Amino acid sequence: MTPHVDFLIRLFRFWAAFNAIIGMSLSAFACAAATIVVTGARLEAPGTEVAAGVTTATFTLLALAALVWSAAHAICARGLTERRAWARNASLVLAVLNLLLLPFGTALGLYTIWVALHEEVRRTFEA
Repeated sequence: MTPHVDFLIRLFRFWAAFNAIIGMSLSAFACAAATIVVTGARLEAPGTEVAAGVTTATFTLLALAALVWSAAHAICARGLTERRAWARNASLVLAVLNLLLLPFGTALGLYTIWVALHEEVRRTFEA
């Protein structure tokens, strides 16, 4: 089962990088929307500044969520690399939450559950 754990670590690192890219992209969009609010650009359509403010807040929250999600997976991958018991438990928690993120998060979640609940892996992380 060691190759599966090593592959799971790589998947967690990839998922962390992917979510970091999403978080950075969303923060760039939030900055672009914030410039409309800050500069007070007068466009023809009424309510543009309000819509830009809502867009800024939404993109900022989504960016923070993606960056926190990325950090959680990166920290968990590091713990799995060091074969820490808490990392196995954390990977199971992240796996359950990943099940909601169709389709790639679901696949990662199912694979994580399959690997982490295997008896040989359990003994490896308890030792």
